[in-house]
Amino acid sequence: MRKNILILGHNYATQFIDIYNQYTRLFDKSKYQVTVAYLTGKPDEEVKNRTIAEEVVFFNLSKKEIRTLKISAIKKLLAFCRERKFEIVICHRYKPTYVMMWVAQFCKIPAMIFVMHELRTMSSLGRQLLVASLSRQNMLFAGVSNAVRDDMRKNLWSVPKERIQTLYNVIDMELTEPNLLSREEARKALQLPDEAFVFGNIARLAPNKDQESLIHAFSLIKPYTPKAKLVIIGDGELESRLKDQAKSYGLQNDIIFTGFLSGGFRYMKAFDCFALSSVQEAFGRVLIEAMVARLPIIATRVHGIPEVVGHAGTLIKPRDPVAFAEAMKQIYIASEEERNMLGEKAYQHVSDNFSIPAFYKQFWQLPLVQPVKE
Repeated sequence: MRKNILILGHNYATQFIDIYNQYTRLFDKSKYQVTVAYLTGKPDEEVKNRTIAEEVVFFNLSKKEIRTLKISAIKKLLAFCRERKFEIVICHRYKPTYVMMWVAQFCKIPAMIFVMHELRTMSSLGRQLLVASLSRQNMLFAGVSNAVRDDMRKNLWSVPKERIQTLYNVIDMELTEPNLLSREEARKALQLPDEAFVFGNIARLAPNKDQESLIHAFSLIKPYTPKAKLVIIGDGELESRLKDQAKSYGLQNDIIFTGFLSGGFRYMKAFDCFALSSVQEAFGRVLIEAMVARLPIIATRVHGIPEVVGHAGTLIKPRDPVAFAEAMKQIYIASEEERNMLGEKAYQHVSDNFSIPAFYKQFWQLPLVQPVKE
């Protein structure tokens, strides 16, 4: 008889569907039946088809039901877990964690893993006290990077450090690579000339992504790099401000804002270099997508980024346009062969550290899940 596994998420935002699929692939279908459940969101056939688990459940809870004490959500999940008798429950983000920690007080679940995807998730005293009251030996807290793990270890004083670990976000290279547009296709879709040297950025237009420094850096190199263009894929609250900044430098024709593009990673090969200027980044999934596309990487040395990039890219101080500009200029003047070597190095790095096989090894080494595996 197969063992039941539950992966519980807050909602079905695109990036989280990919993460739930990452965890689903850990479990051999001949031994386990995986259920992915979404706390919020109406039943959606497209989401169901994109979620690779055998069973997909939409609890469709209202905003009211997942606020404050979340008693209605707890009751529904308690009944569900009693019926299914899950061997492992994996929760992503805080609200699913809150609900399942309460469920676990009334329903026996051998192994529970709570994965946090942002910094400071457990910084509030209320959350710290809740964890202190409800955490048990069969519960593991995980961060998607060592930076998130260390942040939780600092805040969750009631939980032994060995029960707060790192479980990286990874990428399914076998599925991702075939979905990348070729250089020619991507440039045609983005209306980019073939002869241009393109620096690319894919991120929300938000303060923590600091495209302002990236645009400033680009303005510093443009007089020396006549073929350079900067493409920024994404939307957000700073869109008008960033466009005005580009215009103030007289670069409105060389800095291209595409807005939000569904499946933005597919356009990676339009770029000659990927640049991420974040001042806060728990992990930086877009970096491993750029590595799969074999791109040279320039990124800031903040939080989870250094451990993601490792020695496979160039790291600089955040909010330092001069340093960023120098790194961009070095990539621009490098030979095609040198850039290809940097891209291959990045590709090998993601394969070794952030692929499904790498994650499989990391997950099944956790002592908490050993009894279930046996």
